[in-house]
Amino acid sequence: METVARDVRYALRMLRKAPAFTGICILTLAVGIGVNTAVFTVVNALLLKPLPYPEASRLATIQTVARSPRGVSDDNRMSLDGATFLALRDNAKTIDVAVEGAGGWGAGVNMVAQNRAANVKQSRVSAGFFRVLGIPPLMGREFTADEDRAGGPAVAILSYALWTRVFDARPIVGTSIMLRGELYTVVGVMPAGFTSGSPADVWTPLHPSATGEGGGTNYGLYARLRPGVSWEQANAEVDRVAAPVFFQQFSKDATIRCALIPLQTAEVADVRQPLLMLWGAVGLVLLIACVNIAGLLMARSGMRTREIATRMALGSGRPAVIRQLLVESVVLALLGGAAGVAVGWVALDGLQRLGADVFDFGYPIALDARVLAVSLAVALVTSVFFGLAPAMHASRIDVQGTLAEGGTRSIAGGTARWPRRFLVIAEVALGVVLLVGSGLLVRTFIHLRSLSPGFEPTNVMTAMVSLQDARYQDAGRVNQLFDETLARIRRQPGVEAAGVALGLPYTRLLNMGWGRIEGATVENKGGATNVSYVTPGYFEALRLPVRQGRAFSDADRSTSMPVVIVNEEFVRRFYKGVEVIGLHIRVGGAERQIVGIVGNARATLSGLGGDGSPLIVPFVVYVPAAQTSAGFMKQVHVWFSPAWVVRSSAPPADTVESIRAAMAAVDPLLPIAKTESMTSVQSAALAQHRFMMGLVVALGAVALLLAAVGIHGLIASSVTERTRELGIRLALGASPGQVLRAIVLPGVVVAGVGVAIGSVAAIATVRLLRTFLWGVEPTDPLTFAGVIALLLTVAVVASVLPALRVLRLDPAQTLRSE
Repeated sequence: METVARDVRYALRMLRKAPAFTGICILTLAVGIGVNTAVFTVVNALLLKPLPYPEASRLATIQTVARSPRGVSDDNRMSLDGATFLALRDNAKTIDVAVEGAGGWGAGVNMVAQNRAANVKQSRVSAGFFRVLGIPPLMGREFTADEDRAGGPAVAILSYALWTRVFDARPIVGTSIMLRGELYTVVGVMPAGFTSGSPADVWTPLHPSATGEGGGTNYGLYARLRPGVSWEQANAEVDRVAAPVFFQQFSKDATIRCALIPLQTAEVADVRQPLLMLWGAVGLVLLIACVNIAGLLMARSGMRTREIATRMALGSGRPAVIRQLLVESVVLALLGGAAGVAVGWVALDGLQRLGADVFDFGYPIALDARVLAVSLAVALVTSVFFGLAPAMHASRIDVQGTLAEGGTRSIAGGTARWPRRFLVIAEVALGVVLLVGSGLLVRTFIHLRSLSPGFEPTNVMTAMVSLQDARYQDAGRVNQLFDETLARIRRQPGVEAAGVALGLPYTRLLNMGWGRIEGATVENKGGATNVSYVTPGYFEALRLPVRQGRAFSDADRSTSMPVVIVNEEFVRRFYKGVEVIGLHIRVGGAERQIVGIVGNARATLSGLGGDGSPLIVPFVVYVPAAQTSAGFMKQVHVWFSPAWVVRSSAPPADTVESIRAAMAAVDPLLPIAKTESMTSVQSAALAQHRFMMGLVVALGAVALLLAAVGIHGLIASSVTERTRELGIRLALGASPGQVLRAIVLPGVVVAGVGVAIGSVAAIATVRLLRTFLWGVEPTDPLTFAGVIALLLTVAVVASVLPALRVLRLDPAQTLRSE
């Protein structure tokens, strides 16, 4: 221990004597360890850390996999129907099962409390839901079986945050609140921090059934294995009980298997791949940082050969020298690790802000003991990684020759520089992989942003309102709300057009079954299409062009002929060379006549149609809001919320205020859930691609900077070592240009070799990005050419800057100093 303490004190003294070298090393490590700390914190919270439930490893979701007679997977369902849940609830002995209804893809629900109207997030769950998760209410109780049936009492459980924010943590169990236009009795309050995966303010009974909402795959099933039951036993029973029911409901020619999927695996399925890829990218950055520091240490050890030779001549053995140099590396790593944790803390905040629309799980993401332990381990491992090779290299010196020659010629030997060149080649190659990946993601993002939206999103504001409300169960009442609010909005200064629609472009659309399509040129026996009800003025507000026929008008009422408008993609898919105006299709329970064709507006992948791109061109059927039934509206308003769309030349804030004023004048107890511009809606559709692109581009920039530092350090140390040689060359008549070429060329060659190796590695690795690439191939030559040109340019600049020092050499002075 005394020896180690002495080595540590000596290492600190040596690092203090070289503040520039120490600062660069600590900063480089801080960046490498910091980004790894930030990303690992997210990976730890979402992929590794157990969910915040008792015995979380025994929690699962139930999913299905359908296989055709050919054995090809045709249908994997994350959600199931009500009949399947009821069969499992009543017959399964190995699991305790509960269900959560499909969440809305729009606004929340309306709540009136303390004489104020607010929009809150609601989750509808079955009796026993909290028991299955293992978290009882903080006060009160959970729902009973009598409350979780059709016609049961209207009861609610509040979140701790809502209870404290709205009700000031006063006793509330047994009191009433107005929720969705009805009185609900509060029967419980959940503990602080409780979440069921997605944030919720209030929970209400689902009333599961095999009809209505339960007739479709709209239920998410949660299960807890009973004590003593293995996963194999539970899986076998689930498959035996649930598969026949699901088979009867949804498939006639496929084999369906129901399976238990660990809850944590299921909840992060959509982000597992991007998270792991991101973790791999920051791992490359750390590796580049380590390679860079190894090169710096090797260069430094080359300048310390006389010191090392003196120590060995005085009796210090090679193991002692290696130990001393490794101790210096460990000290550097620990200092860099401490700085890296600070950088990681800052980077984590930025990561959460950038990924707010991508990683929305409601679970806390923060630095904890495991993250700090991993950061410490990374620092220690990297110290060995970047310190061992330079230490071994430095200890293999010719002691007698070094002392006799003053350490000059032995340092300048060509073989001494090759290890450093190999390290620079390695970091350039790794940088190519990151830069190619970032380049491909940038080109993908540019491609997706350049896709025509099909309408004009500028100067358009939207406002979303929940109509899952007892006061709006009648279609006439809903259309009265539309008419009165739109009339007030249209009278405001600057408003050019206004309308209401069930589904906005760049969002998920309602998928709905249809019947016969008159005159279709492709076989149609019924299926599903994207459906949206709209009011007059909607197409004008978006400037969505009417290609043929007409738009909806105030004359399209419930008493007039049922009509429909289809988009161009619908015509392309189902009609070829046929005049569609005047033909009839059956949708929404009515035979409707096609009166118009409008242009295509893009939607997200969740809609029907498209080629799998995140921004698809869906086939859509538009129906007049005034011609929709009360039953249709009641059903769809559970999942979707209508949006007011206003085109105005006024400032956005004034437009929003006009919408709020109109809504308050018509119904002061109907809160607006959210307002945003149409350009923001468009931008949100690319949140995941923007997140991946932003991070990988940042990491690529760091890799490029580190590669430049490595090349600069290589050339700078070469100039220092070759000062005598270069002075002799200049004294013997060599021109400055010839000397500069002799210095710069090795750096460019090293970079070229690294680029060649990195390009081959990039071709092999960027295929992992295929699922994130659209409009560009993984082997896109333009991206590769751009990365190669950029790296070679950086290599030339990084080599020329230290080489310019040669021009300040005085050959006579150099020779006299020898």
